[in-house]
Amino acid sequence: MNKPSSKIRAEFLGFFKNSGCTVIPSDSLIPTGDKTLLFTSAGMVQFKQHFLGQSKDSFTRATSCQKCFRTSDIDQVGTTARHLTFFEMLGNFSFGDYFKKEAVAWAWEFLTKNMSLPKDKLYITIYKDDDEVAKIWRSIAPANQIIRMDEKTNFWNMGETGPCGPCSEILIDLGQETGCGGPACGPDCNCDRYLEIWNLVFTQFDRQPDGLLKNLPRKNIDTGMGLERLTTAVNGRKNVFDTDLFMPVMENAAEILKIKNEGRNISKLRMIADHSRAATFLISDGILPSNEGRGYVLRRILRRALRQGKFYGYNKPFINELVSDVFKIMETAYPELSSKLSNIQSIVKTEEEKFLETLESGSKILSNIINSYKSKGINIISGKDVLKLYDTYGFPHDLTKETAAENGLGIDEDGFKSEQKNAQEKSRAAWRGSGERDITFYSILHKKIGDTVFTGYDNYAVESRVLALIKDGRETGELKTGDNGEIILSRSSFYAQSGGQCADKGIIANNSFESIVEDIFKPAGNLFVHKVKVLKGLVKINDTISTIIDVERRKQIARHHTAAHLLHKALRETFGGHITQAGSLVARDYFRFDFTHFSAVKKDDLIKIEKRVNSIIRLNSEVRIETMSIAKARNAGAMALFGEKYGNEVRTVSVKNESENGNYSMELCVGTHVSRTGDIGIFKIISESSVAAGVRRIEATAGIAAENYILDEEAVLVKTSEILNASKEELVNKAHKYTASYKKLENEFKSLKSSLISGGIDSYAKEVKKINGINFLSVIADKADVKVLRNISDQLKEKLKSAVLLIVSKNEDKASFILSATADCVQKGINAGKIAKAFAASINGSGGGKPDFAQGGSKDLSNLNDAVKNAYKYILS
Repeated sequence: MNKPSSKIRAEFLGFFKNSGCTVIPSDSLIPTGDKTLLFTSAGMVQFKQHFLGQSKDSFTRATSCQKCFRTSDIDQVGTTARHLTFFEMLGNFSFGDYFKKEAVAWAWEFLTKNMSLPKDKLYITIYKDDDEVAKIWRSIAPANQIIRMDEKTNFWNMGETGPCGPCSEILIDLGQETGCGGPACGPDCNCDRYLEIWNLVFTQFDRQPDGLLKNLPRKNIDTGMGLERLTTAVNGRKNVFDTDLFMPVMENAAEILKIKNEGRNISKLRMIADHSRAATFLISDGILPSNEGRGYVLRRILRRALRQGKFYGYNKPFINELVSDVFKIMETAYPELSSKLSNIQSIVKTEEEKFLETLESGSKILSNIINSYKSKGINIISGKDVLKLYDTYGFPHDLTKETAAENGLGIDEDGFKSEQKNAQEKSRAAWRGSGERDITFYSILHKKIGDTVFTGYDNYAVESRVLALIKDGRETGELKTGDNGEIILSRSSFYAQSGGQCADKGIIANNSFESIVEDIFKPAGNLFVHKVKVLKGLVKINDTISTIIDVERRKQIARHHTAAHLLHKALRETFGGHITQAGSLVARDYFRFDFTHFSAVKKDDLIKIEKRVNSIIRLNSEVRIETMSIAKARNAGAMALFGEKYGNEVRTVSVKNESENGNYSMELCVGTHVSRTGDIGIFKIISESSVAAGVRRIEATAGIAAENYILDEEAVLVKTSEILNASKEELVNKAHKYTASYKKLENEFKSLKSSLISGGIDSYAKEVKKINGINFLSVIADKADVKVLRNISDQLKEKLKSAVLLIVSKNEDKASFILSATADCVQKGINAGKIAKAFAASINGSGGGKPDFAQGGSKDLSNLNDAVKNAYKYILS
């Protein structure tokens, strides 16, 4: 049998749609349902609010095919038949609707009838005390294929307390030849023989602090089945990589690397295929390579894949070529990949090129480390140095191990693992403390209070009731003069920070109370938390107050937000559909717009884009805001932000095309906007720059802020004209003329200074000291740059033949130095890097380098002369 994965995916969703489930599209790999998670790692993540009973959605049954990413088993990817980083999780869910009977019956029906899996090869594990599900399973499956297991494998917990429940797993026997061969090999064995296909979780208990299990009033179903594993089983394969989800990628990789998909190559090609899939979807969902958070994980997997090519002597980027293979396999299920393909490839290729450069520089650093260890007679490279190479320079652990072995050295594996574990703990701690607000506290509050009604689209002020007050992270009964705290209201005219738009500012007040609103955020659902400073009076829970926003500030932010939409459209018109928003900030004084693009935007294109936006502003086109179904909005061509979670009903912002019957621009957006484009006034681009590989940033301004910017630029122009005694028309020519004259004089000065210094080489050489048989000389050259210092050093080495030289430049507010040693001195044990470090410490600066050359500097000149005089002492130590 050969059933394509695309058909299996479609049949699963169709089966559960026919069972009354609402088909929900995959969420982003950046979790929208749980901000405490780094990645979406399971199908249930986007339904967290549904499981907690906090969702406004009307459906109580759902099904999805969710993109997932995990790194918990990354070291096993490629070496086993089933482990992956990126995978698709098929799932069906119940939120207080159907329960065990239906979940079990549907699972068995789908697998045995729709997927035609042999019943005698399927095994079911259940929780040892779950007699209810045991009875259900015995009514449809052979008793000898039902196995009771303990809580380690078959009981799900959210935490030490809270929702939990038993689970039931369905496994398939892939055949004795795939197993470990042990006498006890069975469904509970960790080998590859029994492949877990589906996990059915029955959330029915609430664990109390004393361990007691209480029945939940609303029982839920959460199931998950890997599409890759199901495709493997349905097609009679023995591992997930022998399916249409991976084979085209592996075959192309083998062709590029000029190897065969066999023997020791198999595990490397599997890893390459998995990581290529993961990188494609991570970048598609807006994650970019970086040195922290999600971006760091993306960088790691790209580098892990790329370095496999190094083992075959392939030193060019190639993962970017595999992105198109991933696209061809997945485009039916994820059509959004189409518009992003070229940009994803560009980002991947740029990252590959950077890493190949890193490998080259890392090899040099490792060579220095090896030489240092050898000179000291140490045969094992410390775990700390191995981790530094890996974590700081991106140099792979296995390449370090291999290179060390070639030089007769080993590495401290246990020390490396220990250092790596410590680094991971620090990273996790940093993520937990990265500024995310206390979601749990506000979630509990939200459940008690509910959503805040936002009236600010149509009203700048509204009367409201105080529902909760917070001070120092805890609920309180009142806030008084001088207090900093938070106010939660029944209604608010304040816009809370979201969608890149800054929050409103203004006041919350009544006749006896007044406070300044400094920020508004939404930590849970649509709960608006107003961060305030109380100016006078007292406010208590249930008091009636008024929310009054800063209207002019709001209007200016609205101009910027609509201008950002016009900029987005103009960019797509200029460069094509691969342009997508990668971030934004809409503030009062300016706005910035990050977008995916593989090269810098030329000045001529910036002018063209600016003119295009201003032309739409002058048309004074209508800006229409409508609420409609997500399906209708997408059919109308509305652009959505990836990484944002949208409900069934969405808010669209459209700029009408006055010359045609349609829209110039249409986006899903919750922000505030002008009524007509003419209200923006004028649009001006301030700057264009790089943010990350494949991401550019435009900073711009509009309306009053643009007027102020232009006036400031005009003032600079007028002042410059006065200084150069030139009209505006003559200004550029005069600036060129003065700049050329300055450069000529500067070069003449440098040449003269260099000649004077060179003429003093003989006098410098007379100051040489003999320290322990080593020639040592220190020289101070006033106001010399590094190039001059190097020149002095080279001339002195030529004259002295053998010496250690300290050449220092003293400027008005800082000192810089170089320290060099001839080869014979290095052989005698001199290390310029260590001496530079010690000298730099004596002048409260920093320095270091290699055994034959080092440099450094300091901003503290108070002790410089004495430190130079006494520098010879470092030869003695």
